[in-house]
Amino acid sequence: MIQRLLLFSIFCLGLLFSTNQSFAQDNTDYDRLKYRKWRVTLFPPLSTNWTNAPDYTARYSIKILGGYHGGLDGGEIGGLINYNKYYAHGFQLAGLVNATGGDMAGINIAGGINLSKDEMSGMQFSGLANISGNDLEGIQGSGLFNIAGDNSSGLQFAGIGNIARGDIEGLQGSGIINAAWGDISGLQAAGVANIAREDVEGLQAAGVLNFAGSDISGLQAAGAANIAFGDIEGLMAAGGVNIARQNASGLFAAGLLNIANDVEGLVFSGGANIAKNLEGVQFASLLNFSEKATGVQIGLINIAKEFEGVPIGFVSLYGNGRKNMDVRFSDGGFTDIGLTLGTYRVYNSAIFGYNTLLDRDVYRIGLAVGLEKNINDSFQNWKNESMYVNQEFSVTHQFEEEWTRKLNLIYSYKFLLGKRFGSGFSLYGGPTFNAQISRVSGSEDYAWYSLWSPEWKGRDYRFWVGFTAGIRLFKQKAIPKFKDEFDNWDIDW
Repeated sequence: MIQRLLLFSIFCLGLLFSTNQSFAQDNTDYDRLKYRKWRVTLFPPLSTNWTNAPDYTARYSIKILGGYHGGLDGGEIGGLINYNKYYAHGFQLAGLVNATGGDMAGINIAGGINLSKDEMSGMQFSGLANISGNDLEGIQGSGLFNIAGDNSSGLQFAGIGNIARGDIEGLQGSGIINAAWGDISGLQAAGVANIAREDVEGLQAAGVLNFAGSDISGLQAAGAANIAFGDIEGLMAAGGVNIARQNASGLFAAGLLNIANDVEGLVFSGGANIAKNLEGVQFASLLNFSEKATGVQIGLINIAKEFEGVPIGFVSLYGNGRKNMDVRFSDGGFTDIGLTLGTYRVYNSAIFGYNTLLDRDVYRIGLAVGLEKNINDSFQNWKNESMYVNQEFSVTHQFEEEWTRKLNLIYSYKFLLGKRFGSGFSLYGGPTFNAQISRVSGSEDYAWYSLWSPEWKGRDYRFWVGFTAGIRLFKQKAIPKFKDEFDNWDIDW
């Protein structure tokens, strides 16, 4: 595309000025150019060099309408078009076009286009486009495009896009797109997208998309997505998704989704984190899903074929984890059923309860996170392997007759002593330490007594010590002592 545009533009200039002139650069002719300090041109061939203008270079050049010469080594002003066959070095000012069949270097200002068949370097400013058939280097500003046939580096600003068939490197800003057939590196900002067929590296900000055909590394922020067909590494923030066909490591934040083959680091998602392997800290409002996961998982639903670490979620379902059902009774009259999942060391329990002692319908739902320990971790002289300790924190929301979100919470810490009878059944019980915060009248009935009952800003607070007793069903197993696992640096979660 770039080469066609370049050749077409040069062809149009040829038709305008001289149909019998060649636009191909000859290095031998380049070296044989004659020098004149001044030249003045009305339009070709009406100039001080007449029909031999392509054989001359000059230090000072004035083109009233336009001119066609061999080269420039100084300053040139043209009413419409400045065209130099072999090169243009120095300062150029044109109402429409500065063009050369070779390289352009210096300061070039055009109302329309700065156009070079070879390299363009220095400072170029144009109303429409700066177009180079080879490298584009320096400071370029255009109303529409900066286009390089090879690499683009330096400082470029364009109303629509910075486009290079090679690499883009440096500081680039565009209203719509920064695109490279090679790599993009440095600092790039685009209203829509930063796109590279190879790697993207550095700091990139796009209103919609940062895309790499290979790897993305550094700090990338996109309104919709950061997408890499290779690896993603660094800090990635996207309003929609972060996607890597290979691996992702670092800090990732996505409004909807993080997807990769392997994910390692700190990962946040408003929707889901999905990977073959997840390692580190994963937070998702809805779902953490993987074949294998290690670390800390926080989400409404956590699912993995194999997991080692600490899960926190309403449902934490792991192929190598526990799958228990709890039925328990606590002070105040609540009977709860708990779906208890997670690992054998750390578990989550989704709680559904009903108060069987009150003369009205009182329900509750909640979540518990617990740690199971070998009995010897808490009582060193107790050696029974069928005994265990659960330390559990829970929060439940109580509602009467029908569902309401009105504040009515009970926070509880439980220290439970249990005994397994075989691998599928256990009994447990112990003291609980409770705190209630409520705006619901009659909520004092949930506790048999209160040690302290302050009221503040329309909220009733109650604190008491109670008890919980229950049974646990389905597969259970003895947990090794923490001391043994720390000594071996191998904690069986």
